[in-house]
This record gives sequence, structure tokens and C-alpha cells, in this order.
Amino acid sequence: MATYGLKNLYRAPVTVDTGGVITYGTPVKMAAAIQVDIAVEFKEGKLEADDKTKKKKIFKKALLTINQADLPPADRAALLGETEDLDGVVYSGMNDNPPCFAIGYQMAMDDGLYTWKWLYDVKFSVPNETGMTDKEEAFEYSTSTIVGDVSRRESDNLWQATHVAAPDDAVAAAWFTAVREPNLAG
Repeated sequence: MATYGLKNLYRAPVTVDTGGVITYGTPVKMAAAIQVDIAVEFKEGKLEADDKTKKKKIFKKALLTINQADLPPADRAALLGETEDLDGVVYSGMNDNPPCFAIGYQMAMDDGLYTWKWLYDVKFSVPNETGMTDKEEAFEYSTSTIVGDVSRRESDNLWQATHVAAPDDAVAAAWFTAVREPNLAG
């Protein structure tokens, strides 16, 4: 499916209780996204028997790269497990432990529909930073890129939810109010 455009980048904290039950906190909108890349890795197996070949491909992990116009202190502190003080200063230390988040976003398609996504279990790493000297006649912006490891949920092996719909679709309209879970009732 061909997409263009990217908007509505959200994060929702993941909590796992002692029994392994996963809950998601309220989604929070993040700074404007420029680009999202997902590189997926699979484990593959092949068995040959009785002149037949049986192949299986299983999700191993994915790498999520988000390029944003900005990574505000509140987002950085939340995503990386850092501490933000009352003055808005973020402190990075040896004891930081980045928590897991669900990450949601929306991409436009040529036919007026959108692709809506939730990645269920993402843990981010400290981003690299680049600064450039201002030039006399023109300048270039430096943007924030953060990378996270995407894992599958142990409880049901899901790692992603995708929905293609118009913005007025009932599921799409509620997409960022809560992390989407399977609706298997019926």
C-alpha cells in the first residue's frame, strides 16, 4: 500500500503486572514526526521430508527509527527513563532504565484513506545528536532521531496493529484514544 505523509505520532506507556498482564496508559501526542522507518527481522526455518519442503517464517524483532522536528524534554525523559526536574531540565544517568511504550501514528494514502498503526512494545535508546553552525545566507535544521527496538507481546505474540480507513471510520476516529486491542467478540 502506497503511503505519503505522516502525522499524529503518539506514545502510550506499557505496564506488565506480575501475572504478565499487559495494560497501556493513556496515549500522549508527541512532537511532529518527519519520518518513521520500521526494519523487520524474521527467523526462518526449512524442513525437507517426503519430497516436500515446509518453510516457516516467524517475527523476531523490528527496529523503529523516528525522525522528529523536535524531541521535547518531556518526551525524551519519558521515552528514555530519564529525570526531568521542575525547571524542565532533563538529567541522563547510569541508572536510567527506558520503559516500554506503544507507538501509534497515521499515514495518508492516495485514495483518501489512511493507514493507522500501533506498535505494541517499543524500547528506545539514547539518540545521537548533531549540531551545525549557522551559515550566513542559508541554514539547515538539525532534527531529532530516536531508535527503538520493537518486540512482540509474550501474551499473544502480536507486535503491530494496522487499520486502513477513512478518518470518519469509527475505529479510526478512536485510534489515538487508546492502544488498539483485537476485537474478537462475536
